[in-house]
Amino acid sequence: MLLSHTTPKKVLYIGDSLTCYKGGWQDQVSKEFGWSTTNISKGGKRTEWMLGVLKSHLSQTHDYEKVFIYGGCNDAYSYVKLTSAINNIQDMVDLCRSFKIEPIVVVGYDPNLVQQRTPYDEKTTKFHRDRYVELQKLMTQHLTNCKIIIKDTTVTRKDSDDGLHLKSSGHKKFSNWVIEHIKK
Repeated sequence: MLLSHTTPKKVLYIGDSLTCYKGGWQDQVSKEFGWSTTNISKGGKRTEWMLGVLKSHLSQTHDYEKVFIYGGCNDAYSYVKLTSAINNIQDMVDLCRSFKIEPIVVVGYDPNLVQQRTPYDEKTTKFHRDRYVELQKLMTQHLTNCKIIIKDTTVTRKDSDDGLHLKSSGHKKFSNWVIEHIKK
């Protein structure tokens, strides 16, 4: 390991349960780049909550170089209008820009590869999986002024215990995907 006399970049992660796993993709990404990390993600939360928490957090401290935004799955699994989720994410991007922080939006894994045999019945799973696919499509088409980490194609159902959340193998694949796309 090389010793560095420079202060590591400070990065912030905001998301839901997909960004809460201790040692998960976000920790692996930060370790790869030697970043100092703050993670204000919370399981079960939607983008409206994320926007409010991000506003509050950045009003207190905004000395980050990057903010990773990974949310929307809970919006898709509820009956929130997908346009509302997109607007919330864009508002988070714009908020970061107002503080001269680089926003990075993580689109996520491919729901068609992972969201199979979930705790929900098949009809419910398909309905919400299709909404999540549509939300991801809207993210790549409509979000502006941010770096977008496109949809991961390496994580599969084998990398999830419940068809929604990643286990360690999924976090490893996902972190590698994010790292690869950060470097592009």
